[in-house]
Amino acid sequence: MRKLINYLLLPVAFIFLLNSCVKEADVPPTKTNMEGVWTVSNVVTSQGVDITSRLAFPVLAFHLSSDGTVISTAGPLIMYVVYGDSKYTQIASQIDQVFNYATLSFNGGEFFVGGGEQKRFTLEMKLEGLPGQHTLTTLLQIMGLDASFLEFVVYHKFMNVGIQFADNYSTMIWDIDANTTAVYNTKDNNGNYLLWNGWPVNNFQHCTIRFSKQSVDIREVVRSASKK
Repeated sequence: MRKLINYLLLPVAFIFLLNSCVKEADVPPTKTNMEGVWTVSNVVTSQGVDITSRLAFPVLAFHLSSDGTVISTAGPLIMYVVYGDSKYTQIASQIDQVFNYATLSFNGGEFFVGGGEQKRFTLEMKLEGLPGQHTLTTLLQIMGLDASFLEFVVYHKFMNVGIQFADNYSTMIWDIDANTTAVYNTKDNNGNYLLWNGWPVNNFQHCTIRFSKQSVDIREVVRSASKK
């Protein structure tokens, strides 16, 4: 009788195993899901405060490419995450002049994520102002930082950023949380990373960033937002 029961259970176990494999195979790679144009629906601090309106000049938009390249209007967001709420408040009235995205001049960066389904990734964002100007240096000086030497780009790398999707992959959520770590670099004349100690890496802000997938080019997203 025991052998008969075992034989009867074998097809059930096989079907369960097959369904599990199919379900796992149906999940697209996280990197593939990340690619495309996204606008930020909201940015919520670790205290539960929605600060989206303070960061959008005129809109928070990202284009994540298949080669890992990022172009975005995220300069104000990165300024907030790196330097914190009190420092950001000091320069909020001038930040839209520095990151003048209405001219379609974007900030760059890269993202790094493993194959298959992932729960964490690395984001590296460059911070620079308008080309040929020293306005970013001025903003840092307003915040009380010694930025007289800052005539280069700072690369802000955040490792172990949480990522998940919802609404059939039309919504993407990033969590900069207690598991996230940071390192800030510049580059020398040969493109080698140099550690930048202009601001403590442990002072970055924890927040949750929620994105909505877009079907148009990032330039069109910015143009439309600028007309409102």
